[in-house]
Amino acid sequence: MVVSRPKRTPMDHPSTPDAVGALRALIVSGEQFRQAIADHFGVGVTETVALSHLRVHGALTSGELAELAGLTSSTVTALVDRLEGFGLADRSAHPTDRRKIVIALTPSGKDQLDRTEEWLAAALQVPVGMDPAAVTTLLTRLAAALDQQTLQISELPPADTAPQ
Repeated sequence: MVVSRPKRTPMDHPSTPDAVGALRALIVSGEQFRQAIADHFGVGVTETVALSHLRVHGALTSGELAELAGLTSSTVTALVDRLEGFGLADRSAHPTDRRKIVIALTPSGKDQLDRTEEWLAAALQVPVGMDPAAVTTLLTRLAAALDQQTLQISELPPADTAPQ
């Protein structure tokens, strides 16, 4: 189910008087975009995460996909079963290690992801008056910075979130 959300610019967002708030708004919008994609294609958000990793990285072993998606090996097995059931990905034997399987997008999976990239490209038409190269540079640098922060956070000990 897609929920209608109010249109906003970064400065309209309640917590966005600065760049940190604008970045958070972008992340939330990306999460809403992912949910809309999942709803549109009739899959879960976890499936869209796996499909994105397969699109970005190409064919992956189940272990690689599990690590990238933050899942256990048993969870990835069920996930790949679902992706195969939807006709979006398939699995095959690893070419050099019989103990491993390789997961890859099917032509249908690639077609579905092509559609999502068209929608992403349409979103990039919004910053009217901005130099496309500057937008690309900014997004690339933000992605790299978020990757770095993600790595640093993943190395921290777990937070104590037990009830007080």
